[in-house]
Amino acid sequence: MKTAYIFGITLVFITLVFVLASTNFKQPAASTHNLSVASLPDQIASPTPLAGDVSEVGSTDGIVIMGVILVLIVTMPVLFHKKRKARN
Repeated sequence: MKTAYIFGITLVFITLVFVLASTNFKQPAASTHNLSVASLPDQIASPTPLAGDVSEVGSTDGIVIMGVILVLIVTMPVLFHKKRKARN
C-alpha cells in the first residue's frame, strides 16, 4: 500500500513538472511578429528617472542581524532541551 502511495505521489510530481516545463516552450503568437525589426509604435520615449536613490551600497547590517536572530531561534531550543531519563 505504501509503495503505491509513493508511486502515485511521484507520478503526480513528474506530471506536474512536465506540464509546467512544456508551457515555457511555446511562444505567444503576438511575440512572433516582427522579431528582427522594432515597429515605430513600439518605440515610446520615456523620461529619465531622477537620481534620488536612498539605498546605501554594500549595507548588509540588517541581513546579518536577521541571520543571527534566526540562528538563535533555531539553536536555543536545542541547547536548553532537558534530557529525560530513560525508563527501563
